[in-house]
Amino acid sequence: MRKQSYFWLIFALLIASLPTRATEITLLTWPEYISPAVVQSFEQQTGIKVTEIHYDSDDSRDRLLNLSSAQGYDVIVTNRVRLPMYIAQKWITSYQASNLPNLIHIEDKWHRAANEFGPYCVPYFWGTIGILYNKKHIKNPPNSWQVFFNQLEQYSAKVNLLNDSRTLLSMALIASGFDSHSDDHGQINQAASLIHKKLPFIHSFSALNLEENNRFNSEEIWISMAYNGDALYLKSLNPDLEFIQPSDGTNAWLDCLTISHASPNKKIAEQFINHLLIPKHSVQLALDLQYPTPNLTAYQQLPAQVKQNTTLYPKLSGKVQLNKVISANSERYFQLTYKQLVFAHQQLRQGKK
Repeated sequence: MRKQSYFWLIFALLIASLPTRATEITLLTWPEYISPAVVQSFEQQTGIKVTEIHYDSDDSRDRLLNLSSAQGYDVIVTNRVRLPMYIAQKWITSYQASNLPNLIHIEDKWHRAANEFGPYCVPYFWGTIGILYNKKHIKNPPNSWQVFFNQLEQYSAKVNLLNDSRTLLSMALIASGFDSHSDDHGQINQAASLIHKKLPFIHSFSALNLEENNRFNSEEIWISMAYNGDALYLKSLNPDLEFIQPSDGTNAWLDCLTISHASPNKKIAEQFINHLLIPKHSVQLALDLQYPTPNLTAYQQLPAQVKQNTTLYPKLSGKVQLNKVISANSERYFQLTYKQLVFAHQQLRQGKK
């Protein structure tokens, strides 16, 4: 009996030591930034559940990753310009191209942009930044960032600014006559000063809510900075909304699917990413989320009216530049400056109560 007990003990220990297949992966992403149907198809095919954790700005995502050293996440959606920092912090790891055969569908220009820092970024969506407004209340909308920031007092304190340091201050740099990628602290201070002077007329610093009861529909705000995909989606919910691509320029961004360095499920993370790259799934993602897809095969399968929508698919030019990476020191200065603006705005609002 004792020998049998030892046998079963050793057998149990051997079974316990065998690798087990993951039944769940965790995706760190923006709210409402993936099609539920595409996730469901992956779950049905693999039996692996996808759990989403959301952030509301690039800066808040950075804080989450810093607090956890990227532990607890398998796939992380991030902006291309954050890649050098994420690599240096060892928050993300490189992918194995052999495990992502559907990478062949990514358009060359986006593949090159994504791989500037090595094989870390699988292009997910790209887009631009503009101005969304309610034409029922705003009869003379701004046609540029310069006009937008300089006449905020005309909008009855119904203004929203995006809650991301690089996005906000880059557009304020354009409005101030500087390059949107400037790392000159004096120029960044001038851009921040332009916003600081208008704080009494700003309602909020936040991402746009994409639900039907959003703040545009409740008329809590009348005008806001907006990513073009969000703007088009909100327009579909409210015919009074219009979107402007500012005449003095804007930045284009590229979002990436990356793999957490701390993930114990890297191959499954690659399997999930490869699933999203299947053209029919990329088509569904593009149509459901109304963002431009970097998947060329999927783009070619989109309806003509979608491909011809220049708000959704603007041409990259001198006026629409792909976001550039700036130094870590400048990145921190952008974040510090933004935090000071938000703190001053909070103090101002508390003083009014």
